[in-house]
Amino acid sequence: MSKTQPQDGRAADRVSAIATVLQDNIMTGHYAPGDRLPSEADLCAHFEVSRPTLREALGRLTARGLITARRGAGGGAFVTRPSAEVAGEQISALVALTTRMDDNAHRPLLTEARVLLQIGCAELAVMRQADIADIRAEIDLQSDFAISDADFIASVRRMHLALAAASGNPAMAMLAQGLIEAEYAVTPADGYPTRVRARFLSYHVRVANGIAGGRADDTRTALTELWSFEQNRHSDGSEDHQMVERPPKMRDLRLPPVQRLTPLDDSAA
Repeated sequence: MSKTQPQDGRAADRVSAIATVLQDNIMTGHYAPGDRLPSEADLCAHFEVSRPTLREALGRLTARGLITARRGAGGGAFVTRPSAEVAGEQISALVALTTRMDDNAHRPLLTEARVLLQIGCAELAVMRQADIADIRAEIDLQSDFAISDADFIASVRRMHLALAAASGNPAMAMLAQGLIEAEYAVTPADGYPTRVRARFLSYHVRVANGIAGGRADDTRTALTELWSFEQNRHSDGSEDHQMVERPPKMRDLRLPPVQRLTPLDDSAA
């Protein structure tokens, strides 16, 4: 273990310095997940501090999710073995709290970050010819317009998670989970009428077809347009009416009248 002796006599500074040293040892791999840290007695002697000061430093690492304490024989402080799912939940909680704004105004920012990350996830899914059965299953559920708003948005959330998992990159999937869970922690109050669900569904189908067909450009375009659609809905609520595709009216399909030809003037000839 590397040793950095805190020089400042103040307890708070000593606590911070000890926590930083131990965190650096964990992050650089000196202590791997599951490893036991030296005993309190050894750490106190190493840093030349009292047990209360050391325990406060260990408490900071525990709060950061880096170590866990075990009691009894063989107990002590152990480096955490977090699963990707647990890590994603922790990221979600931190993102949701640090970006929280009044009236859910932070949600468009999370949507923006999520879509940009999903573009990369979709491109990796195309490269790896990922199995998208989970995405297809959620699309099938969303196509049933009889389900409740809560069930629809829950399916959308699961579909986003499935797209992240399809990337085959655990780091991207974990980050995407954090953004998605934070974004959907509060459901927008504007609702999801059938016309809006149909628009979401059209984008989701295009993303799935792009991945299945190996067309990364198609998935990027679909996700970018979905991003624009969601941003417009959040911004002024008018997107429900302005952007929903409707079948053309018959008069829109009529050909313009053919312009009559002016008879030639015989004298001009």
